[in-house]
Amino acid sequence: MVAAVETATSLRHTLHRFPELSGHESETAGRVAEALAIGGIPTTRNLGGLHGLMCTIHGHKDGPCWALRADMDALPIHEERECAYTSTYPGVMHACGHDGHTATLVGVALLLNQMRDQFSGSVRCLFQPAEETVSGAKSVIEGGGLEGVDYIVMSHGWPDLAVGTIGVRYGPAMASSDSFEILITGVGAHAAYPHMAKDPIFAGTSIVVALQQLVSRNVNPVDSAVVSITMFHAGTARNIIPGEAVLQGTLRTLKPGTRALLMARLDEVVCSVASGCGVSAKVTWKIGTPPVLNNRCVVDRIASVASSSAVGASVQWLDEPTMGAEDFSHYLACVPGAMLRLGTECPYHLHTPKYDFGDPALAVGIRLLSEIAMSGGVPELAR
Repeated sequence: MVAAVETATSLRHTLHRFPELSGHESETAGRVAEALAIGGIPTTRNLGGLHGLMCTIHGHKDGPCWALRADMDALPIHEERECAYTSTYPGVMHACGHDGHTATLVGVALLLNQMRDQFSGSVRCLFQPAEETVSGAKSVIEGGGLEGVDYIVMSHGWPDLAVGTIGVRYGPAMASSDSFEILITGVGAHAAYPHMAKDPIFAGTSIVVALQQLVSRNVNPVDSAVVSITMFHAGTARNIIPGEAVLQGTLRTLKPGTRALLMARLDEVVCSVASGCGVSAKVTWKIGTPPVLNNRCVVDRIASVASSSAVGASVQWLDEPTMGAEDFSHYLACVPGAMLRLGTECPYHLHTPKYDFGDPALAVGIRLLSEIAMSGGVPELAR
């Protein structure tokens, strides 16, 4: 255990110093493969055509296969925190703690490889690229990452929880996330003659206002959803009414049915309001990730292992999901599993210039994930 934690700590510092954006994790993948090779663990590289890699640790006899997933990509954020391992790449940093996720899973693989005679079954370690652009999970799946897998678990560093605390919940843990673009086409004119125009800016502002009631008048109050207009582009000069306007935004929901309903209703509202303003509008959707839906039986297993004497963590049952998104949901559509929150106790939150996963949480994560992977099958989910 000590050696695994030391290796994970050193690796995390290196990954933090040399972060790579989504789809560009070649050096990161190489460092992971090298650390595993030193421990005698072979890897499969370039899963699904991206930089994903995996390894499988086999126990001393047949049994279930647990998959453990870590993400490797960084964010386009300039680090504002000085330490011994501050990012050396301007404008790029591990602001979501993926350096910690990856280092933890390497530590798990090294530890389990030394304990093969102490558990049955196998453990698949998945190192995923491009989580932040929600394209990496599919590439890992397409590359065979889930072949033979019975259950899957991931941990996400969480700054609001103390080190040694594990956050879990049944059902929805994170939201779906889909993006949309609304192209409004009108007729331009001189600003002095608005009666000669079909104003797309007026239509756009009307659409923004109309969409504010989309959730409140279509979604059950005990459910949750968020519609956000985040971009509005129109015009080239102060005395010209433009011919087009473009709006962009996101839709986030916790239930597949709510997701489908709001996508349909957004299309209807946009087209109806545009027509009333004398312009036309077209909605183009970019389908993102479904909601992360934790399996109850796997969550119970996580909670039981976390509170056991072997791990000794404090289990916190979370009252609320988060409306952020995670492409881990794609794995959960294939096999039962769950996402847990691993306390990192950082004063700065995720996706901010001063966030750091930190070193203390590594040992907790390595021990917890290792014990989960060695815990055997889940009878309630027997196929």
